[in-house]
Amino acid sequence: MNENVFQPSVNEDGEKGFFISELDTKGLNFTTKEQRKAYKKRLEKEHNRNNVKFTNTNMNEIDYICENLTNAQIGYLMVLQCYIDYKGTLVHSQKNRTPLKPGDFQKILGLVGKRQTFYDFKNTCLDVGILNYDGLEKAYSINKKFIFKGAFKGMGMDVISMVTKEMKEISEALKPTDLAILFKLQKYVHINSMALVRNPNETNKKKIETLKAADLVDILGVSKNYIYSRLPKLTYNGQALIAQVKAGKKKSYMLNPNVFFRGDYAQIQEDVTHPNGVFFNA
Repeated sequence: MNENVFQPSVNEDGEKGFFISELDTKGLNFTTKEQRKAYKKRLEKEHNRNNVKFTNTNMNEIDYICENLTNAQIGYLMVLQCYIDYKGTLVHSQKNRTPLKPGDFQKILGLVGKRQTFYDFKNTCLDVGILNYDGLEKAYSINKKFIFKGAFKGMGMDVISMVTKEMKEISEALKPTDLAILFKLQKYVHINSMALVRNPNETNKKKIETLKAADLVDILGVSKNYIYSRLPKLTYNGQALIAQVKAGKKKSYMLNPNVFFRGDYAQIQEDVTHPNGVFFNA
């Protein structure tokens, strides 16, 4: 194998890793076109794994957040989730790590001119421990018990990840209350398959209990009409954010794996996402 295909690098966050310097497979010893194609696909998969930026939510704490915040406030928190660094501090970006100030929050959340709404959100989050404030650093952070950025293996928690670039763009198109729907459903995502189920950690596929429309009504506290009229309108770039999948008479729901994933991102892209998949035709 060509040793120059993968080259060590340090990304903007200071992490060591590998990036694909080229997808040109000339000079490598392949006996068939299929082998060459498979190799290029593997390189692309590795590229996706190393370059996607994401944050993580502790699935076991989703109920606590939902019990203490209004739907709109849950949506605001989901937006702020895109702005944390590896310490949990809310910053402008990974390149500009200047801590966000209240005025910055209001701009990001679309609350300029809605000072009371913003302070109600901020103070509630501080009171219930979702947000922390460091007086010395004059910086706000999201409590890593709930939401964090970085590795989570061995932390003893069930985690679902969110692609920050996609969510930033989605938050500009959807209302905060719509984002709250997505946030609440994260608790029910089955690992690797992205299906919304009652038992998200079940490894035996025959025992998976998929959620039905009636279940979503109970979980989200909305009407059945909302499920059938509003959910299909939660789209992004022509893709459904919550897809209804039909297999014969059986119907189930899934979260879009381009935005949310539970498990290995690259593997989910390969197994769940494809050009003719349910998420590519809203």
